[in-house]
Amino acid sequence: MTYPSAPEFRGAQFGDIGLSFRITILATLFLLAFSSDSRATDLKRIDEPAKPDFSLPGLDGRLVPLTSFKGRTVLVHFFATWCAPCREELPALTRFFDRSAANVSVIAISVADADQRIKRFLEQTPVNFPVLLDRERTVAKSWNVSALPTTYLLDANLKPILVVESDFAWDTIEIAPATGKLIGNDAHAIKTTSDHSKQNQGGGDHGF
Repeated sequence: MTYPSAPEFRGAQFGDIGLSFRITILATLFLLAFSSDSRATDLKRIDEPAKPDFSLPGLDGRLVPLTSFKGRTVLVHFFATWCAPCREELPALTRFFDRSAANVSVIAISVADADQRIKRFLEQTPVNFPVLLDRERTVAKSWNVSALPTTYLLDANLKPILVVESDFAWDTIEIAPATGKLIGNDAHAIKTTSDHSKQNQGGGDHGF
């Protein structure tokens, strides 16, 4: 049986100089787009050193290193099937990647989930980006993730520049193909994808 684990490196290959240049400036455009946006209270700017490198297995057992995405702007998304806001956010993140794969990669990291459980979940909620298994929470702990879902935006050098520690309304934003700039569809859009996050300080499941 095959599972909908999606292309492991969709959008990860690039060759021509023009595209490489666009990738280099994409993270800056991401930041500028949020510098005066009210949503920055949820997706906030950070200035931190690069997070610890990792290499985690996918559902097929193949190890995927974070460094394989160097040169791309990448979203690293921590989630779990036992986290209600996570389950509701993933379809929106999938639609965001559908619109934005030319400019950004997405890695989803399943935290402390049983393999069979995540496989069953992805049969019902397929995604179009790699899902990696952090069975012992090793990467989540090394990245100081204290709530789920948590999403980091890394620049082309894999340095974190934005973070959101709750579910986020990915349907409210898109990346303009011509410029790579992050734009909002609705300036007054709801910031989170469900009411679950309103029940927890910071928007996610804490203390996992």
